[in-house]
Amino acid sequence: MGTVADLQSEWARLVIESLAQAGIRDAIVSPGSRSTPFVIAALEHDGLLCVRSLDERSGAHYALGQARATGRPSLVLCTSGSAPANYFPAVVEANEAGVPLVVLSADRPPELLSCGANQTTDQIGMYGNHVRFFANLGEPRGDVPSLRAAKRFATQAVATAQGPRSGPAHLNAQARKPLEPVASTDASAAEVHARVNAILGEPLTQLHRAANVDPSIVEQVAQAIDAAARPVILCGPADVRQGIASEAAVRLADRSGGLVLAEAASQFRFGGAARIVLGAFDTIWSADAGRAELAPDFVLQLGRNPVSKGWEQLSGERRLPRVIVHPWAWADPSSSAEAIVHCDVEAFVEQLAQREYDARKRDGDFETRFRTAEQAVWEAAGAILQSAGDALSEAAVGPAVVDALPEGSALVLGNSLPIRDVDRWVPPCDTHLRVFAQRGVSGIDGLVSSAAGVASKERAATTLLVGDVSFLHDVSGLELASQATRPLVIVVINNGGGRIFEQLPIARQGKEAWLRYFTTPHQANLAGAASLYGCRFHSASTVTALSRALEAGHGYAGCTVIEAIVPARSALEQGELLAVRVERAFQPKAS
Repeated sequence: MGTVADLQSEWARLVIESLAQAGIRDAIVSPGSRSTPFVIAALEHDGLLCVRSLDERSGAHYALGQARATGRPSLVLCTSGSAPANYFPAVVEANEAGVPLVVLSADRPPELLSCGANQTTDQIGMYGNHVRFFANLGEPRGDVPSLRAAKRFATQAVATAQGPRSGPAHLNAQARKPLEPVASTDASAAEVHARVNAILGEPLTQLHRAANVDPSIVEQVAQAIDAAARPVILCGPADVRQGIASEAAVRLADRSGGLVLAEAASQFRFGGAARIVLGAFDTIWSADAGRAELAPDFVLQLGRNPVSKGWEQLSGERRLPRVIVHPWAWADPSSSAEAIVHCDVEAFVEQLAQREYDARKRDGDFETRFRTAEQAVWEAAGAILQSAGDALSEAAVGPAVVDALPEGSALVLGNSLPIRDVDRWVPPCDTHLRVFAQRGVSGIDGLVSSAAGVASKERAATTLLVGDVSFLHDVSGLELASQATRPLVIVVINNGGGRIFEQLPIARQGKEAWLRYFTTPHQANLAGAASLYGCRFHSASTVTALSRALEAGHGYAGCTVIEAIVPARSALEQGELLAVRVERAFQPKAS
């Protein structure tokens, strides 16, 4: 059967080659000893593009960025002990967001478990119910059933990761020293090599899934739309692949007379659908008068639950007839949906768009008033920005960034304020953009790394809009960002901390001394952070300077960090001013 080293190397080759046969094209490798056989097998595989990552947490989020861009899982490969534990934030995000990911963690052999051995912990089922699939490959064995099982486990992991409910899969592999390949002339070593080749030559098991949309469900939803006087198509955060449904959504709106309300991360707000899309509904429904006067009587929700606070208030105050269409998620935090349809969104909307509707049933005044309110919001927002002149403020960053984005480029939105700022201050526009957002668990983990992963798979420029706390939380991600070979621009809104907390009850109801433990003010030198990995750096405190820095960054084939310096409380102050002006716009005009 050959030596332990022979079997170990061949077994690792079998696992890596099986993953590649099943569809893995990218591997993110973190340093370590116990994973040596698998790392060597990956590096020697012609079909795998390997990227090194010093930090497992960063590497896993880089893989998520790749998967969001490509729709297929990347492999993250690490040694034993705390290394796979550092994948946990990305695994949780992948689970909740439905992003495909395959983890391969190397492990100590059984005799080293539960005895205080170095760099050893219980890795069996480490991620609990946060993965779609788990298999402990055990130790390498050279018999045909065991080799076939290892290939099958790898196939299952990839197939499950990119299944109807895509997400993370975990393979744990126990390895015994010696871990490095050893030159061998033993006849039995050649025998196991030939056996592995034979197993690899066998065809993969094919998995077929039915994904037909039930026509009766389509008909029920079409009838509900047609019976409504004020139907809306509400588009929340979604995978970039949902962008192909935008044309069908436009046709559905044209035929049915419904309004399309789209958030920035929905894939409908920027591009071809922008001519009919309304984007100010969060601000409208955040106003008491807006919720009272402009509530729909039927909601077709596409994608995840919206980020919008206004929608949260509206759906919390009244039960609205609502159907949710999502590939797999139960996207109903208000627990009030009449139906949830799990299917391909584009196929479902396309079938709805082919139905006949009686537009005479629609409340024309509702559409007119909603579009009037939409215009009032953007006029108020524009006036606030114009009044600030060239001075850079929190509200001005998002519009400046979107205005500068090249056609067809990728926009990655950070959590907390950036994604909300874009929804609040940037109207729909004709520029086609692929928008990426980490809304599975909405964390600030790995946002720089994730954007670097997106950039590694995008043909055009990638721009990350992120807050300063999120950026500092993932400074190690600049190691991967610095490897970008196409434009990757990271715009860091530096307002001296996590200013979203100034808009939450803790700022109004708590002690002033408490607040800094939430806002976490800092004096970090962002230029120094960028220089750690040789990234270009610009600092801007005016709109003009930011626009020039963006133009330079989009023209550079590498990573550029732009610090957008804004007043600490500008997000709060400008947001409150916008709310007051919009509420005022709903008031009856004096005769």
